[in-house]
Amino acid sequence: MKKLPFDTDQELLADIATGDSRAFEILYRRYFSKLYGAAYKRLQDKELTEEVIQELFVSLWERRETLPIENIENYLFTSIKYLVIAQFKKNTLFEKYSSTLMLDENDDNFTEQAVAFDELNDAYQQALQTIPEKCREVFLLKRSGLSQKEISERLDISEKTVENQMTKALKILREALKDYTALGILFFTIG
Repeated sequence: MKKLPFDTDQELLADIATGDSRAFEILYRRYFSKLYGAAYKRLQDKELTEEVIQELFVSLWERRETLPIENIENYLFTSIKYLVIAQFKKNTLFEKYSSTLMLDENDDNFTEQAVAFDELNDAYQQALQTIPEKCREVFLLKRSGLSQKEISERLDISEKTVENQMTKALKILREALKDYTALGILFFTIG
């Protein structure tokens, strides 16, 4: 019997590393349902689950040439776990920040506070996009709760590089959000 291409995950990974989009599609189809089930079980939100899975596969494709993966299934499920945790942390940060504003609809400042929060959040999201890609990746991993050592191991870079990238990201964010100083301090100290 003739051997079919992409019989094993390792063969898929080897072909993906060379940029083979067909191999990537096969891997995607092979694991999508399982990953979707694992993420949805925790997130309970269809769109958020799809977003998390898309983020995982985009990251996998972008880093395909440098990923030293021995067991793709373990890698994918561990990554989904961290992405789900990051979503919970992001939602918790939002909830904590919202609660500190004490948004009471009977409060005279309700509208001002809501507008200020929306402006800060928009400015933060825009500022985040100005951070160089690798630097932003380190920043987001750190914000998701990983230690410098875990980030260092995950991205195969030194802990000093992680520290330097974090410093650079925070400097860019501070500069971009300087007009939101009071809200920005609160935003970055929560969580």
